[in-house]
Amino acid sequence: MFEFVRKKIKKRYFFFLFFVLYSGEAILYAQVGEKVCPIVIYDARNKPLLLPSLGKKHLLLFYVDPDHPSQNKAFRNELKKHPFTDENIESYGIVNLKDAPLLANSLLRYMIRNEIAGTQAYVYNDPDRTLSRAWNLGNVNNKFVVIWINKECVIEFYKAGQLTPEEIKEIYALIKKYKHTP
Repeated sequence: MFEFVRKKIKKRYFFFLFFVLYSGEAILYAQVGEKVCPIVIYDARNKPLLLPSLGKKHLLLFYVDPDHPSQNKAFRNELKKHPFTDENIESYGIVNLKDAPLLANSLLRYMIRNEIAGTQAYVYNDPDRTLSRAWNLGNVNNKFVVIWINKECVIEFYKAGQLTPEEIKEIYALIKKYKHTP
C-alpha cells in the first residue's frame, strides 16, 4: 500500500513541478509594459557601444536573424518608400549574429557595411544574443523581431516573427502617436 501512495505522490509532484516550470517560463519572456535596460551592442566595424538613443528617443528596433532576412520584408519596403523622420523617434536594425552559425561574423559585418554605405541607415550587431538575453526575448532564432520602446524604456510593441496587417497598423499608430507635430 505504501508503494502505491509513494507513486501517487511522485506523479503529483512531477505534474506540479512541470506546471510551475512551464508557467514560470511564460512569464520570463518580454512583455508589453516591461522596462528594458541599456545594453552594449557593436557597430559595423565591431566597436562596442551602448544601445543608441535608449531613454532619449522612442525606438523602433528590428532584431534580425540573418538566416531569415525576408520576414517582414513588405513592411520594411513600405517604411523605405514612406520613411518617417522625426526628432522624437529613432529606428535601426540589430543583426543577431549568434543565430547564423554558418555565416562568419566578419562576413556579416562586411555585408552590413555594404548595405548601409551611402544611406543614413544604421545597422548594428549583437554577436552573442546580449539583447535577447538582457530583455528576455526568448527564442528568437529564425525570427525577425520588431520592438517599439518609448522614451521611458518601456516596451510598447513586441513581435517575434511575421507581422500581421493589424500589427503593422499598431506600429503606424505608435509612430503617429509619438511623431513630433509643431
